[in-house]
Amino acid sequence: MQLGTFGAILKYAIEIEDTTSKFYDGLSQKALENAKGSICEFSDASKKNKQTLEKTRRMEMQEMILEAITGIDSTNYEAKFEIPDFAGGANNAVGIEQKASSFYFDASKKLGFLPNAARTLERIGKERESRIEKIRAFL
Repeated sequence: MQLGTFGAILKYAIEIEDTTSKFYDGLSQKALENAKGSICEFSDASKKNKQTLEKTRRMEMQEMILEAITGIDSTNYEAKFEIPDFAGGANNAVGIEQKASSFYFDASKKLGFLPNAARTLERIGKERESRIEKIRAFL
């Protein structure tokens, strides 16, 4: 689905964070003790990101009305949120983080006309990218 407005991009980002938080809550139930703390931190970080994105959407609502956005299609960022076991869930988590960081970096470039929103998306993208190595350490 094409995300052709600021509102659509932020709505999709909020959905990513909400779904990811729930995914990590489920994964923490299957995690080994040495991984459980980090997995819970990822869930908490996604909850915080969701709040940040909701605040950004409210603050930038006036600016977004006039700008059309092209080139962001949600199907390019779909990931598997299945947790067959800890190892399978962790492998899916790597894919989730890769897709999410790509989305955030791509969206931040498209929202250059809203510098605060673009910086927020880029920061979250970097955060999501940094999770990949932490997750791989558990595999």
